[in-house]
Amino acid sequence: MKSFRNVLGLVFAIGSTLAVNGQVSITSGDLPQAGYTYDVVNTAVTDFSLTAIDGPNATWDASSLVAIGDAPISPVDINDASITAALVFNSPFNATYQCDYYLPTVFPDLGFELPIPLDGFNNFYQTSGGHFAIAGIGLSASGFDLPVTYDDIDEFFPLPFSFGETFESTAAFELNLEGILTYGLDQTRSVTADAWGTLILPGGSFDVLRTRTQLNATDDIDIAKLGEPFTVERDQVIYQWWGEGTGVPLLEVTEIMGIPALATFQNIDSTNELHEISSTSSVIFPNPVFAGNVLNIGSVPTSYSIFNTQGKKIADGKSSAIQIPSNWKAGIYTIAIQGETERFIVRR
Repeated sequence: MKSFRNVLGLVFAIGSTLAVNGQVSITSGDLPQAGYTYDVVNTAVTDFSLTAIDGPNATWDASSLVAIGDAPISPVDINDASITAALVFNSPFNATYQCDYYLPTVFPDLGFELPIPLDGFNNFYQTSGGHFAIAGIGLSASGFDLPVTYDDIDEFFPLPFSFGETFESTAAFELNLEGILTYGLDQTRSVTADAWGTLILPGGSFDVLRTRTQLNATDDIDIAKLGEPFTVERDQVIYQWWGEGTGVPLLEVTEIMGIPALATFQNIDSTNELHEISSTSSVIFPNPVFAGNVLNIGSVPTSYSIFNTQGKKIADGKSSAIQIPSNWKAGIYTIAIQGETERFIVRR
């Protein structure tokens, strides 16, 4: 948990001035909440510019992402933890390791079958106390619960965490199953809130703060049946787009050796879904259109209505060309023309 926090004062000041309506900080209310299931799906990212774009008032167009498998996230309230885990992670006498929820996950695939089955693997998270962190893990071996605290708590970032801030931390723990397995982790994180702006997903557009995490980890593994311990080095960069009150990142991309290797996004809709998207051929152009420019909707004047991402009508009239106001936010909008609806993207 050794850490160093720095605020890039000038950048933060500029960002705060510009981000009147943007998501420029992360608070505990924006993090995962127990009792909710977040509809997260796996995807494949082929547009490398998503991670390259940074700075204030950015726009990331990820509207073409396709779900290729479900990966729901369901945090469990710490009060529902087993008695053994509660003694460590939900005790009034152990404030350092007091957690808010735990999240079922899987034990790392070591490539070998262990002599005893390990299951019930969980990470225990802290979202109060001024930071977002993992305080320890829990697992079951031969029916016994084994809570393991981090010797050096894995701190993601302090709360609130704002645009322009940087944060560095270390983490370490050791799991020792005598005569079976010893697994040790040493890790460093370097986190920067490097951008804010609008993220456009298949379900709509969102105000977000983007964080970039450089993660360097060393896994020391000693499996008794193999005789010789070995070490695995892991270096990766994790990009996360955080929305207000959305719990888990709306989009997360993990790069290994500069290539997007893993990616997920929240399969949620920012509209009230009052307007079904038509599958008819497009009659509007250009699409995307820049704020302040003209959107053409046909060769003759036609009645139209435009709805924002919340499903609220924000414009209507009769024309063949619509002047898009220069103050419209970047995002996905819906236009209804003669009973047909279609989406278009506004960029800034």
